[in-house]
Amino acid sequence: MALSRHKEKIPGIKRIMGVLSGKGGVGKSFITANLALAMAKMGAKVGILDADIACPSLFRIFDISAKTPPDSNNQIHPVEKYGVKIVSMAGLSATEDEAIVWRGPILSKIIQQLLKESLWGELDVLLIDFPTGTSDSTLTILQQIQVDGAILVTTPQSLATIDVRRAGNMVRMLDVPMLGIVENMRGEIFGEGGGSITAQKLHTSFLGSIPLRKQIVEFCDRGTPAFFHMDELDLIFGKIARSTLEQVFANISV
Repeated sequence: MALSRHKEKIPGIKRIMGVLSGKGGVGKSFITANLALAMAKMGAKVGILDADIACPSLFRIFDISAKTPPDSNNQIHPVEKYGVKIVSMAGLSATEDEAIVWRGPILSKIIQQLLKESLWGELDVLLIDFPTGTSDSTLTILQQIQVDGAILVTTPQSLATIDVRRAGNMVRMLDVPMLGIVENMRGEIFGEGGGSITAQKLHTSFLGSIPLRKQIVEFCDRGTPAFFHMDELDLIFGKIARSTLEQVFANISV
């Protein structure tokens, strides 16, 4: 049974893509950040909403320490870095260690406020880094906002792929187009191939596989996007960016 309803579009934003995972710790925010950079490199005007209110990671990944309190009109000014506009709860928290202990309905309201009351300007695409799993806040946003496509992130291990299939089924129930699966952390520790198998089971595209490299971890910890320093990632994310943009735009020229 579909759970879709009339969905709201955000003025000035041509397309919205959601990045989701069924399981925490699979590198969803890492994928979001580097995918946004790949799209910006292609010439697209890109923004990111860090919708994981309880565990915001995007400011750390981009090495942003700025605070972004609402202005006198109660609007939020995104921080722009590397050509990408970013809004995160991290910019509104007093400290990086502050615990967010709000319940589901409040979280949903906060995410909608960050989405609608931020001064995004004109964007070709906004990436939403969703909370992990099939939470109430994720369900609410996907039901109420026009999300033009969902990218699902998993690691190769079977435990993660089971959870991402649940997230994929939720996306389908909400009539959100599934753009495909990204497999992260491929290698000796987690194995490989789980992402492509999951894509087959969900009847969607396998967008690409990112290897688990010590160098990637070190770049993330330093707040330096690995995309700029590793040709391997440049190629992988460039391919994912073009595939997903082509799916949500007709005759894409960026």
